[in-house]
Amino acid sequence: MLQNPFFIGQPVPPKHFVGRKAEIATAFDQIYHRSNLAVCGSSGMGKSSLLEQLISPEVWEQKGQDISKAVIVLFSCLSIFPFSSTSFWQEVLSLLRDEVDNDSTLQAQIDKFLEQGQATKDSLRRILRQLGKQGKFLLLLVDDYDAALKANGQYTTADIENFLNECRNLAYHCWERRYLSMIVTSSRRLSEIGPPLKPGGSPWYNHYLFEQLKPFTNTEMEALLGSTMTPALQAGVREIASGNPALLQIAGYLLYQGAKSGVAVKHLGDNSSVKPKVYNPNASPSGSLEVPEALSKSLANASG
Repeated sequence: MLQNPFFIGQPVPPKHFVGRKAEIATAFDQIYHRSNLAVCGSSGMGKSSLLEQLISPEVWEQKGQDISKAVIVLFSCLSIFPFSSTSFWQEVLSLLRDEVDNDSTLQAQIDKFLEQGQATKDSLRRILRQLGKQGKFLLLLVDDYDAALKANGQYTTADIENFLNECRNLAYHCWERRYLSMIVTSSRRLSEIGPPLKPGGSPWYNHYLFEQLKPFTNTEMEALLGSTMTPALQAGVREIASGNPALLQIAGYLLYQGAKSGVAVKHLGDNSSVKPKVYNPNASPSGSLEVPEALSKSLANASG
């Protein structure tokens, strides 16, 4: 039997990715126009998996775009702890340096910025200018952008506002914006979780096009589950998972492993370390995804 085609606790690799055709098309429209996109969705909606799609050469080819013109940097704001604007720009420049390993001149310039403590928005502007001269641009993919909107002991509310203004300036006002496309993900719309607007001020998020990831449609669920389980099992999983991609992946993984090992379906959901919770697609995101108790019962009933 082939390897399990479902994935738990990690982004889905591009060759196993299902659905989100409209959202991917929107992302590539923004990339083509060197514009910006803010993707939001509750836990398990596939935000990280969507970003993984945007670094796949095969997907770029399908969309008729030339990936060789893009220098792609992908990271999560959760990898920067504690978060600060300086650490953010350091991360961007460090990862960018790794992606231009065939350009020693550009690497040396980045090294100089990093060594001299000059990892700033303006330093990145200078690098963008050099990329533009080479006919290239930076595609900056930032997962878990929520972390940049939360204060900590070293990162005040004023720091947050300054950082967001820097990002808007870079992506909207600077001449070098034509060499940058920035796509971020968050649990909710940026306008709902960031600092409040000041009277008379421009919204710090108005350079983004907003895209919300919604639960999978029946067609998308069929594409994901159809070849691995009976119609009866599919119906049970669909009812309980409510279209949540992560829960569908969990169900598919457990069922596939059960078929592979000969374990009865009714035992596949047993996991004493997981707190049961029925999934509600309209609930506020909690930051983690819990497996519904009803999912196990549904699988057992559907198999019987």
